[in-house]
Parts: sequence; structure tokens; C-alpha cells
Amino acid sequence: MANDPAPLPPTPFSPRRRGKTISPWWSLAFLLVLSTVYSFRTDATYAITVWPAWFGAIIGIVLVLLSKRSRLQFFFPWILFVFLYADEGKSFHRMLLPEPAHDLRVVSLNCAGGSYAAAEEVKAQNPDIVFFQESCDKGQLQKLAKLFFGDEGTYISGPDASIVARGKLIRLETAKFINDFVAAEWTDVNGRKLNVVSLRLLPPTMRIDLFDKSAWNDFATNRSARRKEVLAISAELNRLNFRPDILGGDFNTPPDIDVLEPITIGMKDTFAKVGVGYGATCVNPYPCLVRIDQIHCSKNVTPTRARVVATQNSDHRMLVSDFTRNP
Repeated sequence: MANDPAPLPPTPFSPRRRGKTISPWWSLAFLLVLSTVYSFRTDATYAITVWPAWFGAIIGIVLVLLSKRSRLQFFFPWILFVFLYADEGKSFHRMLLPEPAHDLRVVSLNCAGGSYAAAEEVKAQNPDIVFFQESCDKGQLQKLAKLFFGDEGTYISGPDASIVARGKLIRLETAKFINDFVAAEWTDVNGRKLNVVSLRLLPPTMRIDLFDKSAWNDFATNRSARRKEVLAISAELNRLNFRPDILGGDFNTPPDIDVLEPITIGMKDTFAKVGVGYGATCVNPYPCLVRIDQIHCSKNVTPTRARVVATQNSDHRMLVSDFTRNP
């Protein structure tokens, strides 16, 4: 009508003005970049891929929600991204499945600088083999072997990683000055044998200031150094003609095929294969974001279930993996 007041000009806070600030195509462009980065992992992009893929998906979904057209079709690509690149895309639905039978349980735990109280927490999981990192000393490992397995318990210790098990452990005699892994032939109480390895790789870079170029350089250098360490471990195992059946510990990196393949080739990542629930193990209790504790297995055993258990006395959560042994 003629007497109606003229419309007010849009303010910086008006919905119309605010809705034009972000296009939903920004979210899809970010998705394309992130998918490429996670598909072709490089040292240069390790500052991104060290974080779980779902973390980037959250950012992408927020971009959709802030866009002027937050339509449903813009969410579907992010759901697919999580399913393809994040363990949680597959592990949560497995919680609905019944727990399968197993005849072997392996637990891996970083003991936070040799905490006996942290190591004791493993007993509640009724393990058959335990991989420790930042391990207790020999006297405490002897006590733990007795606590866990009674007279059937044995152990081998290293400067950092150790193994405690029910049955007999025969240590693999590696070259001097090796301190990032221990290996042994394990014979259970029924006489069946498996080769087992506990390790702790190079500590990670801990920086969130990604606006600083030096942070990206630090992450790249860290990944490159870990690759060299893995190659050295692989060379030593090959020299001794030792093929692990179960290899686990604190890898100090999320699953990274390009780096870990020399020691995990032909093996299955148990949590990726049969994990249930949330798989991150560090930092305990919060924020627990990165799945750096892992257990891998050869075709001589079949993984049936893997899960992560919160701890009270370690900065890591423990990883529990169940198996059936193949004939």
C-alpha cells in the first residue's frame, strides 16, 4: 500500500546478507581436496592426515550448515567420505553384531613411562599375550607375568617394548642397540607356536599451529624419520628370517600404509578389519583423537573382534584384539 514504510536496507546481521556469505560448493571443493589428500598421503600433507578423517568431515558439514542452501544432497558426499576414509564409518555398526568366539586374546598398552598401575589394568581383560610399551622394569614384568598367568606366565623385556604371555617365550636375538621393538617365538600351553612382536616407534610431532610453515616441515620430517625406522626394523627381521604372526604396539602414527607397509605387508590391521566402537587410543581420557596403538596379524590367525578400553593410569587407551588360530 502507498502508506507502507519503505523496507529497511539489509544489515550485516540480517539473514539474507548472512546467507550469501558461504556457498555450499565451498564444502564440495573442500571435500575434493581432503579426499585427494587422504588418498595420496605424502610427507608434505602429514600435518593433515595425522588427524582422523572424520575430523575434516565435521568441518565440511559445518560449511554446509552455514551455506545459503544447506540441502540434503550436500551432506551425502561427506557421509560417503567418512565411510571410505574413517574407521568409525564401519566400526560403529559392528557394535550391533554378537561377539564372536575366540581362542586367543592379545592386548597392547603404552604404560605411560613404566607405570605398574597402568600395566595391572590389563589383567581385567583376561589376555593370553600382552604387548607393553614404555614398559615396566624386569622385576615388575616378572610380577605381572605371575599376576596375569600364574606359573604359566613368562616375559621378555626390552629398553622400551616388552611382551608378557601365558606359555613360553623364546626371545629373538636382535642386533645390539635396537631399542624400538622386541620379538619372540611364543608357544602356548598346548604347544602351538606364533611369532610375536611388540614395538614403539618414533614419538609424533605435537603441533596445532598449522598457520606456521615450520609446523608442516616438522610433521613431514617426523613421517620421513618414522619411515626410515620402519625400514630398519624390516631389514632386521628379514636378516633373521623372522615373519611376525602378530605385531602390535604404539606406532605413534595413525594407520599409514605408505610408512608401515615394510613391516605389515600381508598382514591385517585388526581394528580396521573387525573393530567395534570408537578406535582412537590417544590421548586418554580426552581429547582422544588418534588411533596410534594398533595390532596387525598374519594369515595364520583370524581376527574376530577388536575394541579399545579406557584406562585409569595411562595416557593411552588399551587395544584388545581377539583371534581364532588357523590350522
